[in-house]
Amino acid sequence: MEGLSNLIHTAKMKGWVRGFRVDSSAQNGLEITHLQYANDTLIFCEAMTEQMLILRVIFIIFEAVSGLHINWGKSFIYPINEVAQVESLAGVLGGRVGELPTIYLGMPLGERANQ
Repeated sequence: MEGLSNLIHTAKMKGWVRGFRVDSSAQNGLEITHLQYANDTLIFCEAMTEQMLILRVIFIIFEAVSGLHINWGKSFIYPINEVAQVESLAGVLGGRVGELPTIYLGMPLGERANQ
């Protein structure tokens, strides 16, 4: 899984993908592109076809090099706010569109902190 992390990090450093900026007011604020836990990976990026294509290439390289295979049947895109053509974006990766809030590893994802 470290190989996948390195591929995503390289794509971020080259400006091919953009993550979620934690503190948008800071010029050099923290930007998260992905989180990994065990064999799961959460990826944060902009809802753009170009970024989905880059991620698809990253996944193809990862599968070829590692010998591991991504289970696209368990892969989801969770759009934040309104995203035009979200089905098309999910199709680039071969995944499905999920809805927030949801449960991830037994924890609520996408709910307000006070709920």
